[in-house]
Amino acid sequence: MKSINTNYGEIHSLLYEDEVYTVGTNDGKEFRRVVYKGTKLLNGKSMMVFKTEDNSRLTINPSFHTFTIEEQPLPQPEDLESKVDVHIKNQIKEK
Repeated sequence: MKSINTNYGEIHSLLYEDEVYTVGTNDGKEFRRVVYKGTKLLNGKSMMVFKTEDNSRLTINPSFHTFTIEEQPLPQPEDLESKVDVHIKNQIKEK
């Protein structure tokens, strides 16, 4: 089990890069299905960086971080193929 550091600046050490999370802040805002990308320094303070489903970057100050929920991975491109695409691929394979 990973020990929990009570320093708010180190909360990002509990997150894994390229994993999907729902993140909440202390003002009641909730960001669903964001991908953790790591940290960056802003004025000497470590900030948590996430990427949203529409490829926007979200940066959260750990001091305002309230909760994190681990989510299922984002769908892979092959999960999003339409039935038409699958039918065409099958037709090509048969030829």
